[in-house]
Amino acid sequence: MFVCRQTQADKFFPKAVEQAQRTLRAAGKDASRLDGFTWHGNRHTFASRLAMAGTHLLTIKTLGGWKTLAMVERYAHLAPNHLHEAVERLTATGATELARN
Repeated sequence: MFVCRQTQADKFFPKAVEQAQRTLRAAGKDASRLDGFTWHGNRHTFASRLAMAGTHLLTIKTLGGWKTLAMVERYAHLAPNHLHEAVERLTATGATELARN
């Protein structure tokens, strides 16, 4: 769990948020789209999308910089087919081996 003492996202990284808001305004976009935005949200989305794409949890751990696999396991539910696919790989490998013999 991520403990945060600040309640406003812009307190975490004010210069980055300000720059992004200036860039959005210059492009004629709504800068309020960054209200409540956190870097953790990017990390979470990154890990979630990797999990949904079937990326191995150890790979997600490495790419996201988590120290323990337990922290990454929270994303495993986003790839419910991974157990079925694992058995299918084993079955396919076994069938290939049987065919060779």
